[in-house]
Amino acid sequence: MRDRAKRRDAGLLLLSGPTPPASSMIGDIEYVLRAVSKACIGAGRSPTLDKQAILSWLAREDARGRRGTGLALQLRLIADFLAYRGEKKKLITRLESLAGDYARRGRKLRKRKFQWLDQHGTTIGEVWDIAEALREESLQAPAGTARRYRLALHAAVLALSVNMPLRIGDLHRLRIGHEICRSNTGWSVQTRLSKTDSEYDLPALWPETTPFLDALLTLEAAGGALWPEYDRRRGTPLFSETGGDTALSADWISDVFYEHVGTGQHIMRTIWHQLAYESDRDLTWMSLALCGQTGARTKREYRERNARGRTVRAGRQSLKARRKRALLDAWLADCKRRDQSPSGTH
Repeated sequence: MRDRAKRRDAGLLLLSGPTPPASSMIGDIEYVLRAVSKACIGAGRSPTLDKQAILSWLAREDARGRRGTGLALQLRLIADFLAYRGEKKKLITRLESLAGDYARRGRKLRKRKFQWLDQHGTTIGEVWDIAEALREESLQAPAGTARRYRLALHAAVLALSVNMPLRIGDLHRLRIGHEICRSNTGWSVQTRLSKTDSEYDLPALWPETTPFLDALLTLEAAGGALWPEYDRRRGTPLFSETGGDTALSADWISDVFYEHVGTGQHIMRTIWHQLAYESDRDLTWMSLALCGQTGARTKREYRERNARGRTVRAGRQSLKARRKRALLDAWLADCKRRDQSPSGTH
């Protein structure tokens, strides 16, 4: 599938055989196939794609609390893979039916991330404060220790996620001097998003983010010199515990958020969208741009949701104003009646 996708992307014609999906989707297919294989192994079976294997995997994912909409997408990826191979048409039909059931179930349930946000009320400022505290703790740790660098790493990934709330799969792939670059004025990012295969361009990260990212270079540099270490680290992953030799995984980013914030990194995208939702101005464009969401359907859904939110808030403000006016009018009328009473008392 990958070979044929590469040939197609290179402009070569595929005169026969099945049409491969988008290159960005093949990685998602591989991920879910590995998950099904793991469920088979856990059940003491050889990895295969049949009804029993799918049900074992679904039971495992349900036990983990996976949302219905996410499972619906992954069921369709398995169906696409089987269709590409031209086999098991009955199972494909069953998978598509299951995907529809899970999608309907998912739409009925409020997203867990919104439930978590309602319960904890975490804000962008609070996550930033956590990053600042970790950075300060790093500066207080003994020089040259693994603890000092680890704290700086955690602080940097929190701060960067506030400034640039991309998915963890895109954040962990950032390479110094390639997708994320340092100039005399600060850091910038230009990368392709794995989910949508679209360009993400942030010409200037916040100046407040600069010390967090610089620390990942200066803490390990001789004499704390930035530019020699930047040159040495060109082409290496930004998030690394081995001086750039190996990259930390996408799951590591999520683990950092669970440790310090209490939930996964995706909450930053939710918080930005919630900020746009609660604003009296239309800030949908801002949250979508920061999160790298370019799909027309996604834009429409968030814009409609936020417009409804502003309408509801405007209605509440109008009712509140009318209520205040009614109370004032009632008070003035009462004062007038008492002024006109025979006793003239107040």
